[in-house]
Amino acid sequence: MITALLGILKSGAAYVPLDPDYPAGRLRYVLDDAEVTLLLTQSHLGSLFPGYDGEVVHLDRAQERIDALPIASAGIAVPSDIAYVIHTSGSTGRPKGVPVTHRSLANHSFAVNDHFALAPGDRVLQCRSLSFDAAAEEIFPPLLHGATLVLGDDPLRQTFRALTQQVIDTGTTFLSIPTAFWHSWVLEEDCLVRLASESSLRLMIVAGEKAGRQALLTWREWTGRGIRWCNVYGPTEGTITSALYEPGADWTGDGHGSVPIGHPIENVHAYVLDDRMNPVPQGTAGELYIGGSGIAVGYLNKPGMTAEKFLPDPFSGAWGERMYRTGDLVRAAAEGGIEFIGRRDHQVKLRGYRIELGEIEMTLAEHPEVRAAVALVDETDPENKSLVCYVVMHARTRVSVGELMAHLRRHLPWYMIPAVVVTIDAFPLTPNGKIDRSALPALGVSAATTADHIAPRTPVEAALVSIWEELLQRQGISVDADFFQSGGHSLLAASLIAHIRTRLKVSIPARVLFESPTVEGLATAVTDRLAGAATHDARNG
Repeated sequence: MITALLGILKSGAAYVPLDPDYPAGRLRYVLDDAEVTLLLTQSHLGSLFPGYDGEVVHLDRAQERIDALPIASAGIAVPSDIAYVIHTSGSTGRPKGVPVTHRSLANHSFAVNDHFALAPGDRVLQCRSLSFDAAAEEIFPPLLHGATLVLGDDPLRQTFRALTQQVIDTGTTFLSIPTAFWHSWVLEEDCLVRLASESSLRLMIVAGEKAGRQALLTWREWTGRGIRWCNVYGPTEGTITSALYEPGADWTGDGHGSVPIGHPIENVHAYVLDDRMNPVPQGTAGELYIGGSGIAVGYLNKPGMTAEKFLPDPFSGAWGERMYRTGDLVRAAAEGGIEFIGRRDHQVKLRGYRIELGEIEMTLAEHPEVRAAVALVDETDPENKSLVCYVVMHARTRVSVGELMAHLRRHLPWYMIPAVVVTIDAFPLTPNGKIDRSALPALGVSAATTADHIAPRTPVEAALVSIWEELLQRQGISVDADFFQSGGHSLLAASLIAHIRTRLKVSIPARVLFESPTVEGLATAVTDRLAGAATHDARNG
């Protein structure tokens, strides 16, 4: 297939990858959408394409005929020709075809290698499906710079120990894997020690999602400084990699929950803009737009969507230049470069407040015992939607959910505090290695775990338990239960404060509830205020 790709590119045609693991309906859609006229496959996969009426070449059967053909010294492709069309998931439920030109692919291949420094003697593990543009980064920069391709197994289909052994056995010096997979690999201390001591690996690339600060510190703790590590960012529409960041040897990432995505590669521009498409100040969140040589042609057969996402670039100073609206929220980091926050479509509005889920995730990830976090809105009860966070902790951690909630309250406004924080062993992944939010277990507030029930011990605690049970419509609330983990939210918090004022004749600021969200904590605050009021009355009696 590598030979076939090179032949396609030299001819001026474009390759359109088809993953044999995809459903037949999706494969048929891609064939039709791209108007594929020649299908290259293998004989055992022929049954995947019933009804295809174009020319079919089974590469395994045609090998002798192919070997007998003359080797052409030059192709006829020109820079503006389409090199490949990658189909990405679409919000409409249909994949979107993204055509990328030879010019963009060539710029990418040489620009990233300015940083990767691939050369003869390097061995690159090619392990990603051709259906993902990351495969092109594994294939073309090494071949253009004299390195060797090692055709290996997809990391997502093997154990961490198997991947570690594969890297060691093949003499791999360059490895690129999805961030979510790397986050889990970091937990395998024995694997990291073996990478550092037994492998030839010199450069690790992670890509696809936010890379956790603490995960990187753990990685370096076990692998040392001998293996370079680089975080890369880029949408398919920006030709694989648009920006990259390699932390220095003394990087600790203090104040960050994730590793920055860095600076644009050569001939690529990055703009952080507000809703009016004006540049935002440093440290302010905005949407990332990408311009320059890496921009794709648009979306195949979708002129309306192309016009919406591929816009004229007013900052380039050159006529006809375009920029791509990524939909990613970022901010300029204090030390330079760009820090990824989250997807713009992960911005939600809950009970009147606009909330960036990425900000909650970053705040959780700043806790030293948190490896990765995902925040979403739980719509199990449409009348009572709530924020839920899923957290993967570091191995052998003893941090409780209550401590994580306290950490959030120290850094976030009350309306961004989740009702439930749930720890899980690992996040479910999509076929391309990103976190599959749709596959996370559905949760209601009943999923929040509590300790053994503690009955009220004072009249004030009893009164508060009665109020909570009425508002939350739950019985048997323990005095150490967290109001928000028990189903409370901002509107119910206002009602709770009003009920306390009416029934206990004391006014409690909302801040007190968020600082002491348990019955016993709130009872202490109420008792103190009642005692203070009684003392005041006695002095003025």
